[in-house]
Amino acid sequence: MSDPIPHLYCVSNKFDEYQFYIGSLKSIYDSDETTNSIYDIHRFEYYTMMLITEGEGWHYIDYENYFLKKGSLVLISKNQVQKYRRNSKMKGIVILFTDNFLQKNLNHLHLKNHINIFNYHLYNPLLDLEEKNYKDLLKLIERIYFEYEIDHDEMKGKILGTFLNALLLKTERIASHKRISLKQYKYYDKFKEFGNLLEKDLVNNKDAKFYAKAMNISYKHLNEISKTICSKTAKEFISDFLVLEIKRYLSGTNLSVKEISYKLGYDEPTNLQKIFKRETGKTALEFRQMILNN
Repeated sequence: MSDPIPHLYCVSNKFDEYQFYIGSLKSIYDSDETTNSIYDIHRFEYYTMMLITEGEGWHYIDYENYFLKKGSLVLISKNQVQKYRRNSKMKGIVILFTDNFLQKNLNHLHLKNHINIFNYHLYNPLLDLEEKNYKDLLKLIERIYFEYEIDHDEMKGKILGTFLNALLLKTERIASHKRISLKQYKYYDKFKEFGNLLEKDLVNNKDAKFYAKAMNISYKHLNEISKTICSKTAKEFISDFLVLEIKRYLSGTNLSVKEISYKLGYDEPTNLQKIFKRETGKTALEFRQMILNN
């Protein structure tokens, strides 16, 4: 599917070199001061970790507002929809990194688990840390920043990768009570396949039975996988996926509801509007106006 949400890129030369960046929340604001594009709905093509160290504020992720305070750790996957809110009273540290950085500098045995904690179908993007965990992660993040500021040498990427690996492992441990069970882990690859097929075929196919057949499993088994991973039937998960795509078009383009309907494979716009109203309680135009007023 075509993407209605603009993709933004980090302007740091160091990021271009390492595919990794660490800096203050203010540095993110300042890097965008000429366009203010981070204050509109956008995507980053890399993973984001943000630890709040002072003050309070809000961050907008996939059409939800999250309240942040000291000790809030935000985990945003690459390509998730988000929007910053300038807030001089809220301070924090932001870490950005790409798949390429992970693959080049981290132990491949840990990659799957590291990526799992950014999976927005499985986890809330916000962790509010207890004081002891906050201090532990902050100490490690400060060490990462110290290393990042050192002049370039051939070991720098590997050292940053080692520290990031430790940070991600500690984050996984903190979030362990929310992590997937052994049964969920067993089904994770199939669920991911389901999501990938949806991304590819949603415009033409919205029937869960189609995806079960494409995955060479029964419809009953696909439902079991979906309910185990996200507590929703395959049909409900498809509806959620579809509604998120509709929201992205409504907020990221000026296309009419009729044009959005055609882009998402509906011959009749009324069908899209019925689904959207049923799932959100709002009409498409009401949602668009809400976004404009936000």
